[in-house]
Amino acid sequence: MKFYVLGSLRVSDGEGPPITLVGRRDRAFLAELLAHAGQSVSTDHIVEATTPDPPLTKRANTVHVRVSRLRSLFRSLAGSDSVTSVISTQPGGYRLVPAEVDSEQFEKLLGAAMRERDKGHLDEAAVRFDRALSLWEGDAFSDADAGDCVAAEADRLAELRLVALEEQTAVMLAMGAHAQVVSRLKPLIERYPLRETLYHHLMSALHQSGRPAEALAVYAALRAKLVDELGTEPTPEVQLLYRALLSPQTKHHEPTAVCPPFTVLASRRAPSQLPCDIADFVPRETTDVLACVLTASDRTATAVTAITGQGGAGKTVTAVHLAHRLLPWFPDGQLYVDLGGTTGHPTDPAAALAQMLLALDRPTSALPEGLGAQAACFRDSLSGRRVLTVLDDAADEAQVRHLLPGNVESAVIITSRERLTGLPFTARVEHDQMSPHQALLFLRRVLGTSRVDRDLTAARELARLCDCLPLALRIAAARLADRPHWSFGDLVHRLTHRPRPLDELTHGPLSVRSCFAPAYHQLAEDDRRLFRMLGLSGVRGLSAPPGTELPSLAVPDVTEALERLADNRLLNVAHTGGPGAVPRFWLHGLVSAYARERAEAEASEIERAAAQELRHLEEREAAVPVLPAATGRGRSGRHGTWGSVGREPP
Repeated sequence: MKFYVLGSLRVSDGEGPPITLVGRRDRAFLAELLAHAGQSVSTDHIVEATTPDPPLTKRANTVHVRVSRLRSLFRSLAGSDSVTSVISTQPGGYRLVPAEVDSEQFEKLLGAAMRERDKGHLDEAAVRFDRALSLWEGDAFSDADAGDCVAAEADRLAELRLVALEEQTAVMLAMGAHAQVVSRLKPLIERYPLRETLYHHLMSALHQSGRPAEALAVYAALRAKLVDELGTEPTPEVQLLYRALLSPQTKHHEPTAVCPPFTVLASRRAPSQLPCDIADFVPRETTDVLACVLTASDRTATAVTAITGQGGAGKTVTAVHLAHRLLPWFPDGQLYVDLGGTTGHPTDPAAALAQMLLALDRPTSALPEGLGAQAACFRDSLSGRRVLTVLDDAADEAQVRHLLPGNVESAVIITSRERLTGLPFTARVEHDQMSPHQALLFLRRVLGTSRVDRDLTAARELARLCDCLPLALRIAAARLADRPHWSFGDLVHRLTHRPRPLDELTHGPLSVRSCFAPAYHQLAEDDRRLFRMLGLSGVRGLSAPPGTELPSLAVPDVTEALERLADNRLLNVAHTGGPGAVPRFWLHGLVSAYARERAEAEASEIERAAAQELRHLEEREAAVPVLPAATGRGRSGRHGTWGSVGREPP
């Protein structure tokens, strides 16, 4: 089955003419499935996205009716054999697996066109750009009134269409088709009045067509619009072209000295250093957020992005997957450096620069002395090039600061357990646990849908015991794959009944302990002592007003110590109330198990006594809520108030 979304929503058997779905709800339903093609979509999500305020009792029946109608349509087009393979029933939802979608065909042609362009094969690039853009018959999903996911996919495709139009225009300029560029750009600028790349192309085309006054008038109109509506000036590229057009040395009918948006440099090798992508990647919302920032064509500075979060949260996997996904936008190369921030021996910035400069054909022997001079050399090597750099496992801001490009065409993705808030980010996202739905999707991709669905209750429990932490889930899945005779329940039993559950989450070089050990060893000894005591006590949720002391451990300010543990990703702040409220900290199950292991190996008798005291205090006051310190209320003694929660926060 072939589906069409670049315009009105249609479907065909791949040979006959496409058919438009008559029912508005049917189109919305199909659009929602296509926006999640290849993924299981829950019944509740589909109903909420496509049916306003549906009665709870009719949700499943509503979706079932839509599925039956779609299957009937597919059966009439392609026969009964293909129906179940196209739209299949999943636990709690449905999955659509299209043989072909015109949007995917468009993206493949766009990528091929950019590759041909970068090789200097402009004729071939022009043909592929034409074929890609010819697939569009209107705005994506134009007649599908669906939810936010469909709207986001439509926006993404619309941005790609604009990129294709801009790149095709640049190729036409390079081929000398100036008059054609002028005629096609004027209506585009009317539709997209703030798209500065279009103005840049139109100015170049007018100048090279012998119409310099009109080219200058285009700049004046753009500047007036930007100043009036946004209070900003045109991009440096547009301003540079404007100054070049004003120069008396710039003659009519001659190309300006300003480079087009791409530059084919045969003498420069495009490095390709990314590690391999993984086939079982599970989408996270953060991926699309960063993709939009990294591919924005109207940015005026280097896109510096970061994925931060606790160990094992999948930061590196996400960064590498995203970098592979964005290859067409960065045709001049992809750099990758493992900065070793959690190894105890972080990579020296000078060594990281040398590695990247070597990949950019700058040998070490030719580098200047001094970190600052080498960083300037790195920025110069990227001038005019669209290169994506992945700086993985950064230790801190100081390690990264000299590794950032300076040109607007390039971009950076940084991963780190630190929040790196001192860097000038365009966007930064936090990665922690997966959602339970994503965890099950991951297990299905690694172990197969049938094995997971046969033991779904135990699979959900396994995901919970793994805290939905991606590394823990990967290790658990690897152990189950290695022992096909084990059920999910077998591994759940081992995790809940063995004295050292983290032993069960070790497989070859992979270990969940590696998520927590670097952070633990970076702590000061007083903070390590408090962490061990929490492990010994079994207390999972706790609060302490500012100034709370713990005399038996000589901890003068428990709240500050807990904040430091949270900064090192060993505690979560479950929630805070209004201003002045006492924060509540939480140990997830795997962190608690690690704390218990460290305590068993290192705790003193004093710590054990303090843990026992804390455990008794929890038993007495588990039901007492912790109130804001400013109220002066609640159960408090000489050293402040301790409280706990009996279960994890939602």
